[in-house]
Amino acid sequence: MFRVETLCAILIAAASAFCQSKGVFSEPQSLLLFSGELGDLLIASPGGTLAVPHLANSIEERSAPLPALADDGGQVAASFQLPDDPGSAICHPDWPVHGPRKRTIYKSVMGVYSLKNKAWKQYGDFCFVGSAAFSPDGKQVAFEADTRTDDRRFNSPRSLMILDLDTGQIKPVPNTGAVEGNAQISWSRDARYLALTMTSNLEKSPGAIVLIEIGSWKQKIIGEGTDPSWSPKGDWIAYYSNWNRECVLIHPDGTGAKMVLDLRSRSGGWIFYAATTWSPDGEKLLLNDEQMDGADFDVRMLDLITGKSTRKSEKGHVVLGWAPSSGS
Repeated sequence: MFRVETLCAILIAAASAFCQSKGVFSEPQSLLLFSGELGDLLIASPGGTLAVPHLANSIEERSAPLPALADDGGQVAASFQLPDDPGSAICHPDWPVHGPRKRTIYKSVMGVYSLKNKAWKQYGDFCFVGSAAFSPDGKQVAFEADTRTDDRRFNSPRSLMILDLDTGQIKPVPNTGAVEGNAQISWSRDARYLALTMTSNLEKSPGAIVLIEIGSWKQKIIGEGTDPSWSPKGDWIAYYSNWNRECVLIHPDGTGAKMVLDLRSRSGGWIFYAATTWSPDGEKLLLNDEQMDGADFDVRMLDLITGKSTRKSEKGHVVLGWAPSSGS
């Protein structure tokens, strides 16, 4: 297993490591994944903070798909844009490629970074790659992707993809053209299901929380909202509802829904943003608050046992992953 002690050793040796970083905090015996400025990825531990290097030749992905931290803390998965290959089917046929308004044409790939090997591997060749999610064993990555098309009359086809890291093969999941590309994806603890957001016309939310059974690919809607995240014990799924103003828990069978935190009473126009992140013991959630008329992010920790909410950082970086030091 990849342990926090290993990361601390890397931190001491790495020139990019530093003990404190503005807008970043740590938790005991834990690794936390943050999204920093300009798409930088930061991994914080009690021993310091590691800046994960960008994939070579990549640019910032401005559409903000969510990266992922593997359960053992040893890998990071993230979407990247790269200059497109000459002769490929054009992903952006409306962009001018000649004259004074010429724009660089980009493609998207899924990148997986090994902290042990300090190296990225890239997978796929798409028009767009969305948010990532590692399977519990760290051997698969689920993500949304827009695939290439030679027919300029139509938009790029969209699908949920599953990447096998052992073979490098990427397989599409049937009937997932409505998956939200920038929303959180989460695996069940037994890797039998995926929870994700699909577009909908529901009044209380821009999306529907959908479970997909691996293999049969059957779909079931269990709630209205976005950014679902499966608890480590498998008994709850956390997500945002009411246009990201409420954090809700629901059982995977669609029963027992309960609101655990409401931002509507907070002055200044705040909503929840990006991932709902569980503590390894399943007793706490890290939640990102975004001010709608500004660019500020606060991170708060919600204790699900006591119901107490504590601010962990103010005007800092967004937290997106939490792994235990033991890797269990």
